[in-house]
Amino acid sequence: MRHLSTEFRMMKVFLALLLPMILCAATARAAEATPNDVYTQAVRIEAEVDSLKRHFKITGKARVEAKSGDLKPRHVWAGTYVILLKLGKLRRKQGLTFIEPVNVEPLLDITPSQSWGMTQRILTEIAILKHRLDIPGQPPAAVPLSGKRPIDTYNKLHQISGDLDLLVGASTPNDVYSEAKRLHEDVTALLRHQRIFDEAVPPPRRDNLLPKDSLQAVFMLLAEVQHLQRAHGLTTTDFKDFEMGDKATPDDVLVMIELALAELQSLKARLGMTHAVTASGSYEENKTAADVVQLLGYVTAKLREVQSK
Repeated sequence: MRHLSTEFRMMKVFLALLLPMILCAATARAAEATPNDVYTQAVRIEAEVDSLKRHFKITGKARVEAKSGDLKPRHVWAGTYVILLKLGKLRRKQGLTFIEPVNVEPLLDITPSQSWGMTQRILTEIAILKHRLDIPGQPPAAVPLSGKRPIDTYNKLHQISGDLDLLVGASTPNDVYSEAKRLHEDVTALLRHQRIFDEAVPPPRRDNLLPKDSLQAVFMLLAEVQHLQRAHGLTTTDFKDFEMGDKATPDDVLVMIELALAELQSLKARLGMTHAVTASGSYEENKTAADVVQLLGYVTAKLREVQSK
């Protein structure tokens, strides 16, 4: 009997130790967000942006073109970054201090959980704005949804981004140049990491350029990023639906720069730059499409240096 009693006590101790581990594992699984969860939060953000529009007596929705393609969670993350940028512009427009969006360390694969976290930052930033502007109301409760893919969430975020333009104005070459500088810093860091002597030079400046020229420059840069991705065993994404031709606007260019940055992060992670967080943007003035094209051409030349070594 004493032997059975000892075994029973040992079993109780074992179960006492095992149960928290089981509960922690279940919690960890439950904490992983899905594309459905991220889309649900995007719907809440849309409602909050609508409340901002009502406060400023702005009606209607922005006209944006839905995109197609096999986008990944990293592209959704890029969409949330654009929204935080524009909320920062709204703060500045209302006489408040600009808040820089957060950045994430390079990852081979951003998960929906990272994008979900960004949606919470957006909701918090809007809550702060509403408090400062004395706008009543809370975001609606989350309504569970199913069957949503990253492209669905991206399109919802793209619509929200367009609606924010109704509040802050359309993106400008200044905004685009600021984000292009982040690409420049990232690629320069990549050259340093690979111990490649930087022999690239900026291309000659060409005047009288348009947003379509800036967008073409982003796609040329992206082609070099994708060449490196394939060389290092990474999958690439077809962004054909983001080519706008003569209809291109500075916002289209801004969007593609953020997507190119998202693509670059997987390459940085593959090359071991796991703690090389992309630099923050900067405030720019008096920039034109010519400035943007020249800078993007310079970054593209730097990427070709990586390929040639």
